[in-house]
Amino acid sequence: MMKQVCGINLEQKDINRTEFISSLKGRKIALYGAGGIGCVTCGILKEKGCGVQCFVDDDRAKQGTYVDGIKVEHPDILSQEDGFIILICLPNPMEVYHRLLSRGCGNVQYYPVMMVERDFYNAALLENDREKIERVYGLLSDDFSRTVFTNILKHRATMDFSCLDGILSPKQYFPTDLFTLDRCECFVDGGVYNGETIADFISITENSFSHIYGFEPDRQNYEKFAPRVTSLSPERISLYNMGLYSINGESSFNGNGSSSSSICDTGRDKVMLAKLDDVVGEHIPTYIKLDIEGAEEEALYGMKNTIEKHRPKLAISIYHKAADLWELPLLLHSLETSYRLYIRHYSNGLHETVCYAL
Repeated sequence: MMKQVCGINLEQKDINRTEFISSLKGRKIALYGAGGIGCVTCGILKEKGCGVQCFVDDDRAKQGTYVDGIKVEHPDILSQEDGFIILICLPNPMEVYHRLLSRGCGNVQYYPVMMVERDFYNAALLENDREKIERVYGLLSDDFSRTVFTNILKHRATMDFSCLDGILSPKQYFPTDLFTLDRCECFVDGGVYNGETIADFISITENSFSHIYGFEPDRQNYEKFAPRVTSLSPERISLYNMGLYSINGESSFNGNGSSSSSICDTGRDKVMLAKLDDVVGEHIPTYIKLDIEGAEEEALYGMKNTIEKHRPKLAISIYHKAADLWELPLLLHSLETSYRLYIRHYSNGLHETVCYAL
C-alpha cells in the first residue's frame, strides 16, 4: 500500500547521501557561497574525508578572506581553472545554478548536503510524524499557507525543486497580506545577525515605533551591527549580546561571524542565554521575530508568559530542524490556542520558511 502524508506519495527513490559524497572524494571542490550554509557544508565534507579547495562568493568584501582556513575566491576562478566540482551553498540556489550552467560550467551541483545530512529528505520521518503533519495542515488559516506547506513536503519527499515554484512570497517578516504595523510597535528581533530586519522594521514604520529589543549571541555579528543603530537613542532600542532561550545561563556556542552561528555542545565559545520573559520591562512586545538557528523551540518556552499575557504577533523560522515545519506550529498553537497560523516561504530551497501567529 502506498504511504501518504496530506495526499503526498512517499514511495520515493532513496536519496543516497553516502554515494554522492563518496563521489566527491579526491575531487577539486569549490563551494559557491561563503556564508552559513557554505561553512556547515564545508565542515560536513571535511568529516566525510572530502577536501574543499576554495569558496567562491559574489561578495567583494569576502573575496580574498579565509573561512576555516580556506580562501574565498572571485567567481572567475571557475572559468580559469578546470576540474572543479561546484556545490552551490546558498539559500536561493537556482539563479546561480542556471547562471553557471549558461556560462558553460558543466560540473555544477545543487545537492543540498547540509539539509540531506540533517534528515530534511527523510521520507520515513514524514511517515512517522504523519498525524502531527496533518494536524498542522488543519490548523493553517488560509489556502496559500496550505499550498506552501504541502509543496514543501512534496519537495522533501522527492527533491523535485519545481515543487517550490510559485510559493515564494515577498517581504520576509513583514508580509503585507497578513498584517500591518502601527506607530506603537515594540519589536523583538531574535537573531539580529547583520541588522537587516531591524533596518526593515524602522523603514516600514517610518521610524515611528515604541521600542526595539535586539538579541544576537555571536560576538562578531554583534560588533558589526551595533554601530549601525547608534542614531537611535537608548530609550528606543535595547541590544543584547546574548541568545534567547528557555533558561537564563550560559551555553557552549559555535560563533563564526556568519548566519549559521548557533548553540552547540561542542562549540568553542561561551554565550549568555536569557528568557525573554525576564528581560522585557516597561516596553511590552507587540511583534516578535525568531531566526535563531534551531533554538526557536527553547526561546518560545522562555517567552511563554509574554505570549499568554500580551499575545504579540509572532514570526518564527521553521526550517532549521527537519521537524520544525510541523513541531513549531503545534507548539505555537499550544501556547496560545487563539492564534491564527500562516506559513510563508522566501527561498527556492528549503531555507527561509516562516510561521506567523497572529
